[in-house]
Amino acid sequence: MNQPEERLRGGDIHLPLVDSIGAIRSHSAVQITWHSHRRFELLCVLDGATTYEFRGGRAVELSGDHFIVVPPHLVHRGLHNVRMPATLCGVSFDPRHPTAQRNTPFTTADLAWLAGQFEAHALTTHPMSSELRRLVAALNRQVRALRKPDGADAASLRLLVCAVILEAARQITAARPARAEQAVAAAVAHLQKHLHEPVMMNHLAKQAGCGRARLFQLFKQTTGQTPNDYLQRLRVAKARGLLTATSQSITEIAFAVGFASSQYFSRVFRKYTGQMPSEYRCRHRR
Repeated sequence: MNQPEERLRGGDIHLPLVDSIGAIRSHSAVQITWHSHRRFELLCVLDGATTYEFRGGRAVELSGDHFIVVPPHLVHRGLHNVRMPATLCGVSFDPRHPTAQRNTPFTTADLAWLAGQFEAHALTTHPMSSELRRLVAALNRQVRALRKPDGADAASLRLLVCAVILEAARQITAARPARAEQAVAAAVAHLQKHLHEPVMMNHLAKQAGCGRARLFQLFKQTTGQTPNDYLQRLRVAKARGLLTATSQSITEIAFAVGFASSQYFSRVFRKYTGQMPSEYRCRHRR
């Protein structure tokens, strides 16, 4: 079952820089409708993947071990009002708040630099370094564990969230190794082309030009997902289109996107969309 979102206010830890910190862990799709934030929103996905849609039609997929910065007041939602299964940590903050420097290690110049970095690179997905992932995972754990932090706990959280914000700004301009990008891109292209067929991992690794264990490592580092999870998401996305644009039966669509049975297809579809295929068709039929 989904665990409820845990949230701390910046005021709870005496940190004016931060409006709120949220820790989210959902094992199935949940509804996320149009909304906006007064401050920057740093969204870090530790596991899983989801897609956000922004007012104006732009959609950005955010997968595990990646993060994005949403600028203030930009209206957005989960694609089709749904956030797919994922573990996320979000920080809403404003380096230009009049008292943002209070209880932080940042100078006025530091805060101006942070604001400039996040404005310049908003709405672009960035990979998390191992250090940023470690910090985000620790922040996620502490937010879930400390309902009313005070004293040393509050001080620890202040330092941790400042470290997350700083490391994210540093990481924005970091580049990933080209070879890893190429291997994963080749694997993704093969999955997209053959999503309706059974996919053998040894064959997929061969297409990527590396061993099976290495492919799993690179794929997880780059997308935050295993190849199988990525494939399931591709199949569900394809099924969505067939459900709304064709009159094919649920069973026909299940086979068309690579599932061995309509029952298994329905379970997977509900996991990622929050709806059964027939329900989705009724709501979204063109």
